[in-house]
This record gives sequence, structure tokens and C-alpha cells, in this order.
Amino acid sequence: MTLEPYDPDHLDKLSLRVLDLCARLRKLANICREEQLPPIDLHDRKALEWLDKLDDWLFRAETEVSHRVVKHRGARRARETQSARPK
Repeated sequence: MTLEPYDPDHLDKLSLRVLDLCARLRKLANICREEQLPPIDLHDRKALEWLDKLDDWLFRAETEVSHRVVKHRGARRARETQSARPK
């Protein structure tokens, strides 16, 4: 696997893509509901696996961000403490 840098804009772009997929699923549900269609048979194993992998990926990303926030805050406080000391 290759690590890719994700800045806030990249994260937003990915989240909007996921939201677009969610909107399409909701549209299908609404059409089926409005047309009172019987349940449709779909192969969902791969989609559910991908969702599980996305959930795992996001958990790791959240952990990494939390770790970096703690380090960043600590470094910032150390700099503030250094600059606040009388010379």
C-alpha cells in the first residue's frame, strides 16, 4: 500500500464522494418506495466488505489525527512556554 497525503481539502473531496454515493442509494430507496416495488435481489457481499474496510480505514485515520493533534498541541505549548520566559 502507498501512503497518500490527505489535507483537509482531500478529506472533504473524499467525504463528498461518499455522500454522493449515499444520496444515490437513498434515491433508489425512495424510487422503490414510491413505486411500491417488491424487494430487489442485489449482490451485496463486496459492497459490505468495502464498507467494513472503509470503516477500518477511517478508524485508523481518526487515531492518526488524534495522535498528531496531541503532538501538535504539545509542541505549540512548548514554544509558547519558551517564548513567555523572561530572558
